[in-house]
Amino acid sequence: FVNYRQKIVVRSAAHSTRIVNSLYPQFVRENLFGNENQTRKDAPVDQATNTNSTQEYDEEDPQVVGGTSVLSASVQKRKGLKSKVSDFVDTPATQLKRFLNHPMPSREYDYNLCTEIGEMEPIAEVFEKTTVMLADIEGFTAWCSEREPSQVFRLLETVYREFDIEARKLGVFKVETVGDCYVAVTGLPDQRDDHAIVIAKYAVRCLLKFNVLTKRLEANLGPGTASLGMRFGLHSGPVMAGVLRGEKSRFQLFGDTINVASRMESTGEKNMIQVSQDTADLLNASGKGHWLTPRDGPVSAKGKGSILTYWLQPNRRRPSMHGSLRQNMSETANSSSDAKVPTVSLDRALRQSWKCIGIDNDTLVAKERLIRWNAAILESFLLKIVDNRNIHSAADAFLDQFIPSKEDKHLSFSEKLSETVMFPEVAYRDDYYGVSSDVAISSDAQIELLEYVAKIASMYRDVPFHNFDHASHVTMSANKLLNRVCTTFEDEEEDISSVAARTFGISADPLAQFVVVFSSLVHDVDHQGVPNAQLVKELDPLAIQFDNRSVAEKRSITIAWNVLMEDRFRELQSLIFVNGDEMRRFKQLLINTVLATDIADKKRSAIGKIRWQKAFHPSQSHNSLDESSSTQDRVANLRSLKATLVFEQIMQASDVAHTMQHWETFKKWNVRLYKELSKGYREGRGASDPREGWYPGEIGFFDFYIIPLAKKLKECGVFGSAASEYLDYALENRRRWEEEGTEIARKMVLENDSLLAKTVPPQNEAVPAQSKDDALAKGSSSEGSPKKAESPKNDVPAELCPPKEAAPTESPVSSIDSPGELV
Repeated sequence: FVNYRQKIVVRSAAHSTRIVNSLYPQFVRENLFGNENQTRKDAPVDQATNTNSTQEYDEEDPQVVGGTSVLSASVQKRKGLKSKVSDFVDTPATQLKRFLNHPMPSREYDYNLCTEIGEMEPIAEVFEKTTVMLADIEGFTAWCSEREPSQVFRLLETVYREFDIEARKLGVFKVETVGDCYVAVTGLPDQRDDHAIVIAKYAVRCLLKFNVLTKRLEANLGPGTASLGMRFGLHSGPVMAGVLRGEKSRFQLFGDTINVASRMESTGEKNMIQVSQDTADLLNASGKGHWLTPRDGPVSAKGKGSILTYWLQPNRRRPSMHGSLRQNMSETANSSSDAKVPTVSLDRALRQSWKCIGIDNDTLVAKERLIRWNAAILESFLLKIVDNRNIHSAADAFLDQFIPSKEDKHLSFSEKLSETVMFPEVAYRDDYYGVSSDVAISSDAQIELLEYVAKIASMYRDVPFHNFDHASHVTMSANKLLNRVCTTFEDEEEDISSVAARTFGISADPLAQFVVVFSSLVHDVDHQGVPNAQLVKELDPLAIQFDNRSVAEKRSITIAWNVLMEDRFRELQSLIFVNGDEMRRFKQLLINTVLATDIADKKRSAIGKIRWQKAFHPSQSHNSLDESSSTQDRVANLRSLKATLVFEQIMQASDVAHTMQHWETFKKWNVRLYKELSKGYREGRGASDPREGWYPGEIGFFDFYIIPLAKKLKECGVFGSAASEYLDYALENRRRWEEEGTEIARKMVLENDSLLAKTVPPQNEAVPAQSKDDALAKGSSSEGSPKKAESPKNDVPAELCPPKEAAPTESPVSSIDSPGELV
């Protein structure tokens, strides 16, 4: 124990030294420590420090702890010990607790600190000539609401690490990061006359770096990452710099210069660098005035009133004699005296910088990034499946590749929808957690998986809402919720079997987890932007094929399954299921989860309500489990029913996840949804005009579907803090929509109508007496009738159009049948 503790102390000391070196400039460190370094050199070395010095504690492999190894799961089982979470994984919560777990300050420490602060002079200095830069990520808060904490920190660590490297190259001092805001300064601790020029170059480099990194990271962090941008603010002037002593002492900057720089950042625009008049004057004095473009209007700064600011664009060319001659010739030819020097836009410079490293920002490349990201998500769950089989089965169990029969490949919707999907008993064993580091799948399987995702992506229609972007957003939400189920522990000492039982077997059933993410990806394939009710009304062949129920959902399932069953995906099939039983479970879960998104099916919604009561409120249910079965079977059936319902809740919540995420995310998808319904109505394929009642329709959708759904997530008891997060966002979005929705809806309708007026050609034939809106809604196709649609769905469109009658409060879902019935 002593050895282990000593290694922790040494490692913590080294870590603290790195932190101090990164936080404080040299003059501060000298004041803080004085001659303490020399004292340490003269001090004798503690013998305990050298004991077993060659044996280091490895954070990545915590098997060796103080000279003893952690007992394996099999050994613990033989000795009658239960496998705990801490035996298998160093959870993020545990790591964070260890990082912050410093002993509480003693009274002696407090007394000495008070004495030091009272008797010793503060460590502070005034630096007259500095330029401060603040940089903030545009859209960061909304982006965070869609992701897990580890992904948020992966972005910040990657981006700000690159900023730190650039800072060292140019001699810029990084002060701190506050949230997603990065603070840096030039002109301290060493004074320099070119402080404004240096930090201007640094800001441009950081902006270019950020846009390059976010596009690379999108393959790991998911959709929307490449759309992030940064705002930069620069201001020059004197600052007070020093150490604010106390617990967790920090190097800080104070003064009016910081406040103005902050205002420059907050009033800036995405991917732009805004500088104050003072910084502009310094750049002009240094011959860099051609880097600056005056902003159109003044900016309001606290305590300064309205001030003039500039956009920093160092890629602009310096005016030359030849350029002036060309300009004069152009002025003479055009008889114009206000011609401007040609400039290169910052956006163009960014695009060219991406192309230099092989990254383009067009639609196809962005789609390819999403394809690779979705494939990576599915592969992570495939690895779990493979590892789970390797642990549970004999080494030669799967030597013969499973070849599905025609019966296995057959997909039918004629059978009654499964109330439960039975989960195997191995899902509750107590000797499995996570994925081994050495597990891998073949390169052929990886290629097939990527090809499959690409094929599915190509089959999504180019509609405003139900497109491949939406599928990726749903996949991201489903992955987040699943990970919360699998990584949320009540206690470090909780054993694995208890985790599995508390999560109804989900945490230890990788195949079921894979199916949910797979369903998220494929659930809207071939969606054309109109609801199921419209397809039924049009007597679409698909509606007839699928008995006028869940037409779009069944179409998507059929497409996804048929593509998966193609011979070119044999290797992928063999990884997903190794026998007929697993294939049948896969099909059952796929059908259950995708059909759960059809919230307009009254019959299924009513059955779902009964199933929910039976599973989570058995005392209030009139439909109990089969009393004739044994107690053990009833327990297993109840557990499987709960697991099946949890998967369906994940799918339903993910399908409308934008309503339970940040306000900006909700507004973005809300606009897309309106455009899709408006397009359908304009083409004569909508039951009602979405312009009428959009605002109350959203209120009704929150009250009768979204908020009850978020409460169900919490009621499941398996999602940890994510359930509260989703509910809080839903309530907040509902509140803000009630306050701001009327104006937002009005502007949205006007902007969409204005866009249509520019893009829709005038009608050649006479229009009967009717309103202008009605004429527009009839569609502008010169061919008369709209194109044939195959199969959209009716779940989200219901959100758009308010019902004419109030929906019953007891069931937000069962009352929704068509878009016209929603309030």
